[in-house]
Amino acid sequence: MEHGMRTLNYLGSKLRLLDFIEGNVLEVAARGSGVCDLFAGSGCVSYRLSQSFEVTSCDIQHYSKVICEALLGGCSISETEAAQILHYAEGEGSRPLMNAFRPLIELEDDAIASRNLETLAAILEHGSVEVFVIEDSDSPLSAVQQEVVARLRADGLTGERSLISRHYGGIYFSYRQAVQIDALLEAVSRVSAPSGRSLLLAALLSTASDIADTVGKHFAQPIKARDSEGNIKPIVYNKAVRDKLAEVFPLYSEWLGRYRRLERSSRPYSVLQGDYMDCLRSLGPEVKTIYADPPYTRDHYSRFYHVLETMTLRDTPQLSTTTIGGRTRISNGVYRADRHQSPFCIKSKAPGAFRQMFDYASATGRSLLLSYSPYDETKPTHPRVVTMQQLLDWAGERYELVRTVSAGEFRHNKLNSSAHLLDASDEAELLIVCTNPTKR
Repeated sequence: MEHGMRTLNYLGSKLRLLDFIEGNVLEVAARGSGVCDLFAGSGCVSYRLSQSFEVTSCDIQHYSKVICEALLGGCSISETEAAQILHYAEGEGSRPLMNAFRPLIELEDDAIASRNLETLAAILEHGSVEVFVIEDSDSPLSAVQQEVVARLRADGLTGERSLISRHYGGIYFSYRQAVQIDALLEAVSRVSAPSGRSLLLAALLSTASDIADTVGKHFAQPIKARDSEGNIKPIVYNKAVRDKLAEVFPLYSEWLGRYRRLERSSRPYSVLQGDYMDCLRSLGPEVKTIYADPPYTRDHYSRFYHVLETMTLRDTPQLSTTTIGGRTRISNGVYRADRHQSPFCIKSKAPGAFRQMFDYASATGRSLLLSYSPYDETKPTHPRVVTMQQLLDWAGERYELVRTVSAGEFRHNKLNSSAHLLDASDEAELLIVCTNPTKR
């Protein structure tokens, strides 16, 4: 079985720490026993631990559940079925939507070909058709957007069939790419087997992560087209050529092949979606060990992956707003208004969340391995909402034995350009290992 698989461009990914994490879990848990990956995220830890344990994968985000199901479950999509999915998406599935969005697709294609930075900047700043409809925008694109909206309405395509194209076309993906994503989502929705849908959708989530036209390949915000003086940045054209011209269908086919060929463990597994405490309360008695990698900074992870969440839910989300200069408008990132706000990222709530996790894990007789990335307070890195000493103190209140293990020098992928990288501590990953030896 391969050692790991990168499914998403993920903030703080543990992909390079899998040997370290698995080795330390094996120090406290018997091979073949039950282990919970409590904040599963991109699924790489769950997949790795499934080699040695019965894994229960948990996360509040729906896209994480889909990816973990695809990683841990068996492959129920044959090569023939995969080819049929692609055939439908490339033809019948995308043709009506491609026709409706053709005015914007051609405008964007021409702007890239002619290096028209003004049009490319306008697309990044005002390109969302959904925002145009809500705000009745008078942007430079409004005439073309109005034509596209008229076509969508005439063809009955204003619902889920055009979800990604309407919301994120132009800003996170090219209009052509967004239409193709919508076509693939429609194709996936027609598959009856749940395991098949998870695998097909996971491949599409990975594809979307790879082609995102953003700095860092996440969805925290679109590219800022202009500098502080109003000049259009060169990155607007450079990223458009690199990302917006990427072919969706061939890349999706590659990702689908990777998921289909992935070797799975025969051990039992389960995947839970929900709040961390709800997941903990749902664990079966076979789960004796918990690995937890909660967020530690004020950056709410849901902001980085809200597009993937919308792709997974395939709903029509209410969009968050911001008020500047007395004017309320849709946020530039076109975020979901219901984005999850983790208590671990809120300074006033984090202590209670950590204590609750320690309390419940200890009271139910489970060992807890907690990941923590130290930081140097003298450097401009994002400060943690809780300190290492606080974590050790809280752990010591509930566990007989608390020790720290270092992974040595390691730098996380911050999903950012090199010009904006924040220095990390030389000792950039620790595990706080909490056990109650006399109670096991």
